[in-house]
Amino acid sequence: MAPDSKKRRREPYTVDTKLVEIYEDLANEKDEIRLKAAQALVSQFTPDKNPSDEQIQRALQRLFRGLCSSRKAARIGFSIALTEILTQVFATPREASEIDVRKVMGIWESQSDASGSDSGQEQRDHFFGRLFGSEAIIKSSILFKSNAPFSEWTKLLDLVFDLAKKKPWIREECGWIIYRCIYDLSSQKVDSKYVEAALERLSSFGLVRTPEGVAIWLAAKDLFPKANFPGKAWKHDDPLDARERNQLAKVLKESSVETENENQENKPKSTGVWNSKLHFAWDAVLSMIPAAKETKSKKDSSRLSFLDFWTDVVDNGLFASASSEERKYWGFLLFVKVLNESPLQQASLVFTRNLVRCLMNQLAVEDRYLHRMATKSAKTIQTRVSKEPAFAAAAIKGLMGSAGSVNFDQVTKTKTVEKIAVEANPDALREIVPLLEKLVSHPATDDSKAAASSRQSLANLLVSIVRSRASSQDADEGLQDVLEHILTIFVRSAYFTPKEKEGPQPPMAPQTQEMFRNRINSCLNSLIASQKYAATLPYTVVRKIRDAAKSEEYGKSIINIDGTLSDSVKSAFKSLKKLSGQDENAAADAFKLLYSMTLLQVYNGDADAVSMLDELEFCYTKFLGDKKSRKKKGEEDETSDASDTLVEILLSFASKQSQLFRRISEQVFGAFADKVTATGLESLSSILEASENLAGQQEMFDKEDDEGDEEMMDVDDDEEDSDVEVVDAEGGDDDEDDEEEEDEDESEDNDEPDDEEAEFQAKLAAALGPHAANKPDEGSDDEADMNDDEMEAVDEQLVKVFKARRDALEQKKDKKDAKENMVNFKNRVLDLVEIYVKKCHSSILALDLLLPLLRLTRRTNVKQIANKATNVLREYSKLCKGSAVPSITEDSTESAWALLKDLHREAGHSGPQAHATACSQASLLVVKVLVAHDKKAIEGVVDVYAATRKEQMLSNKCHVQPSFFTDWNNWCVSARNQIKT
Repeated sequence: MAPDSKKRRREPYTVDTKLVEIYEDLANEKDEIRLKAAQALVSQFTPDKNPSDEQIQRALQRLFRGLCSSRKAARIGFSIALTEILTQVFATPREASEIDVRKVMGIWESQSDASGSDSGQEQRDHFFGRLFGSEAIIKSSILFKSNAPFSEWTKLLDLVFDLAKKKPWIREECGWIIYRCIYDLSSQKVDSKYVEAALERLSSFGLVRTPEGVAIWLAAKDLFPKANFPGKAWKHDDPLDARERNQLAKVLKESSVETENENQENKPKSTGVWNSKLHFAWDAVLSMIPAAKETKSKKDSSRLSFLDFWTDVVDNGLFASASSEERKYWGFLLFVKVLNESPLQQASLVFTRNLVRCLMNQLAVEDRYLHRMATKSAKTIQTRVSKEPAFAAAAIKGLMGSAGSVNFDQVTKTKTVEKIAVEANPDALREIVPLLEKLVSHPATDDSKAAASSRQSLANLLVSIVRSRASSQDADEGLQDVLEHILTIFVRSAYFTPKEKEGPQPPMAPQTQEMFRNRINSCLNSLIASQKYAATLPYTVVRKIRDAAKSEEYGKSIINIDGTLSDSVKSAFKSLKKLSGQDENAAADAFKLLYSMTLLQVYNGDADAVSMLDELEFCYTKFLGDKKSRKKKGEEDETSDASDTLVEILLSFASKQSQLFRRISEQVFGAFADKVTATGLESLSSILEASENLAGQQEMFDKEDDEGDEEMMDVDDDEEDSDVEVVDAEGGDDDEDDEEEEDEDESEDNDEPDDEEAEFQAKLAAALGPHAANKPDEGSDDEADMNDDEMEAVDEQLVKVFKARRDALEQKKDKKDAKENMVNFKNRVLDLVEIYVKKCHSSILALDLLLPLLRLTRRTNVKQIANKATNVLREYSKLCKGSAVPSITEDSTESAWALLKDLHREAGHSGPQAHATACSQASLLVVKVLVAHDKKAIEGVVDVYAATRKEQMLSNKCHVQPSFFTDWNNWCVSARNQIKT
């Protein structure tokens, strides 16, 4: 028996290796290999190949069985091949064929049926095989052909819905197949009985009130409106009916709460497993809901609007305070989905109260469960705004309005609102700015400190908007109106006190008003830097202050302008009006800017600004006033006086530690650089040569020892966006702040801190006498107590000691502040000198700057100042080439020779290497000037260099560096041919 049985198994069995390879490749993880294998297999079952029933049956059995494989890629590849083979086999009628729809359904059912002896994993594989098999059959459309028994369709529905009912973890996939099938049936225009059967089975299996059931119902309602729907499934026959909102919310969040007529036995089980992906039912619902009530058609008149849906189902459902973190996660997924995909009208409605509160809470703390999801949501808002700037208005209203918080960025420790605001376009800003204005006036709190904090945050946000638009290169139409509105908010808040009932609640504190005044400077700083609005918006600010003070539309002005000051202000506005009527030119714009900023200083209470108005009036009359009104006699002298006065005004602006006033001084100086006289340059030079100490400050600003420099240090320490500049005194030693060069009478101020402390302790001990704390205890009863006279005497001595200590510390601070002020001032003056050099390097007057710059590089102990001065000298030397070399006259030749000798004496001083290099550059520059005037001057130049070489050889006090003569030799080589000709 054994031999015979082996022969029976061996004889009929042949292996088709090519077919084996095809089936193996169908399970390959690579898409291209799977598709190629599917194509090879399907090609064997085309009508022209006329496959036999046995071949078809064997292939179907193999493919249906392959769908139950545990290899995930196999289900995809086998499903594709199965769908195409079924389509090919049933594409044309086959004579005498036993392969029909009933046969296929039988093979599918038998191959995907799990036996009781299978393991848990094997059963799961068979369930997925049944699922994928049903999908392949539906996609092939064999069930919807005219000759296909309708009972086979109902059989498939029963098997799929039974699987969904018994195995909730696979229910979403089962529902998805039927949901997509309804769309396929619609495109094929088949009879509605197929959809009606699906709805009937959906109801009979108790799956209507599931997310899958809602999606299937809505698809059928939309695509087959005339179909017969099961009764009593939904009370109002529509899941999206406004009266079904509560039930819909429970269904979509998969709540297990029962309804009154619900059969407990027929109730679908919960899926039991949380899915981090959003259920497809949400897509179905969103696609069916109109954006707003006014967009509804008559057919949808009873349906939920998007806002009602979002509020009831999402905000009060997924984001309810009692909701789990998992449901809130779904809520964030939905939020991101709407932001990414929905039109502006819908996306604008999603910033609801519970959602925004949850977003804030999760953003605020990094270790919270949904922090990463909240961060993604915040970035999605920003991305939507960057792509669609008009969305910025809705986003800021949502985050900062009634549903959000005025201090959203502060609470969340992010810059979400700020980033959104700076991306907004002018149309969005027209909605955002009024909202911020309302919040400034009423920041939703009765606490004065909280209101002040909120107003500062809002002011910072408005400043950020101004800065972003000022730096933008886009020519946005209507942007100036937005900027003027923002500045008007600041003016209203900074300079006026409205009546208690009509004004902000709580009322503005004086510190808050001062903060708003500083914010005006911050805004103007950015606007002036861009030069786009430098001639218009500063004038708009001061004009608004004046007009509002007259009309009292914002309340009573906090500024009292009367008498002489009133006349000066009126005269300044008259000049501004004339300037506004002139054609645009640099000089007129510069005066307009100066007038506006000086007036603003007047409104800010700066006493010096009043006299500056009169000086400005004088300068304006001489430079741009009516020429007929000028006197011909002495007109040139008056213009020179006006130029010198203008330089002094600009220096007063430059002396302030503020980017705003630095930029003003630079812009105006650049417009009038060619009109600066020798006296004006001397004013600049005198500052460069002043000492960087208290004495130098007093010399520059005419201050007494005890006055300090409060006006120059007008700084709000709490401001993050202050335009005050802090000078980095790089190279300066902190321990040497009190050490000033060439001031021997102050050398005693450089005592070490330890010595100062020891001196203080000695004076304290002397004042206490025998009662000093560190005196050894001698056990004397006389030391235990002091009488009143003794205590009074000790108190008087202690007051003197501590007063002396306080005075010493204040004096030390004054010296430190003075140095910082002088370093800042010199930096600003160097900026002006650099502007002058670039614009007027060919002027003979520019040579007067050489010595002051060289002395500055040698004397300063601040590396930043030294570097800046040498850079200016280097730039000056580079610019003076060819025809750009300054031309001298016979009258100025002697002063040029004297300058050359002074430069050589300066080169003999001991100093850093940069100083030596700068001396060489300056000397060669003057040599070029002399030789360009007269080639024979080279003889005298050689003598000067020879005298310097002699001095270097014979005097120990001459410290000329070797590079000084190396540069001279190199210049001689390059200039020799030119001089000979």
